[in-house]
Amino acid sequence: MIDPDKPRKKRIVILGGGFGGVYAAIHLEKLLARVDAVEIFLVSHDNFFLFTPMLHEIAASDLEITNIVNPLRKLLRKVEVLVGEVKEIDLSNKRVLISRGYRNHSQEIDYDHLVIALGSITNFYDIPGLADLAVPMKSLRDAIQLRAQVLRHLEEANFECNPAERQSLLTFVVAGGGFAGVETVAALNDFVRDALPFYPNLSEGMLRVVLAHSGPVILPELGESLGRHTQKVLERRGVEIRLNTRVKRMTENKVFLAYTAPIPCSTLVWTAGTVPNPLISPLPCAKQRGRIAVNQFLQVSDWP
Repeated sequence: MIDPDKPRKKRIVILGGGFGGVYAAIHLEKLLARVDAVEIFLVSHDNFFLFTPMLHEIAASDLEITNIVNPLRKLLRKVEVLVGEVKEIDLSNKRVLISRGYRNHSQEIDYDHLVIALGSITNFYDIPGLADLAVPMKSLRDAIQLRAQVLRHLEEANFECNPAERQSLLTFVVAGGGFAGVETVAALNDFVRDALPFYPNLSEGMLRVVLAHSGPVILPELGESLGRHTQKVLERRGVEIRLNTRVKRMTENKVFLAYTAPIPCSTLVWTAGTVPNPLISPLPCAKQRGRIAVNQFLQVSDWP
């Protein structure tokens, strides 16, 4: 708790409870362990650290939530954790405004040094229907929502008499052929195929799992050879690969791709784009492609 009447120490404020923010806090905690004149605050939307690379395993029931979640106060024994939403960053006055609790209590925090590690948010590119109907894969809530939605659709398909409605319920499209998309489609494919034997009215021939990617090869980060090998493995496991195509729009029971017929589908997982946190845009500092420009030490040159 911040006491406004107590003379404060030199204060480092870290914004963001993801990899960047938490690992910066861990490092500073160790570095300044014997320095009593400095205090460190970490502002995070959640009170836990989430290992996001394994979110797809939560969605596919391969892991329990506790396997990828670690309480921040357990990780950071000497850092003051403030759970809340960052509302404004005032670089000129060295102050941040946060909103805390269910009542959205506003709190101003002064700082001497600021670490901005707010990460990115999902970018739907204003594609019609996506923000309301697609499931992103960025948070624990997203993974839990996807798992619940898949199970609900299997239940509904099991007693659905209309073939068209059943096909929509049993078709799962993942947009984005990077790491997140490929891992998600592989885990989702295994999950639904393993679940099918428990539904007496469903069979594998009714199931359809599709990966849509805008480029000529999936996993471009790994190079063409590994990308094509991964594509063959996924296809052998029953995943359809659609290359050089983009999602144009989505309705409640169809996904529309460019240059091809619409796919009857009620579940679209969106992993095809992110954008910097919107709090970055109004900051009066140099930027590159919407991100804060930094030097080789990750410092903002105009704002030491």
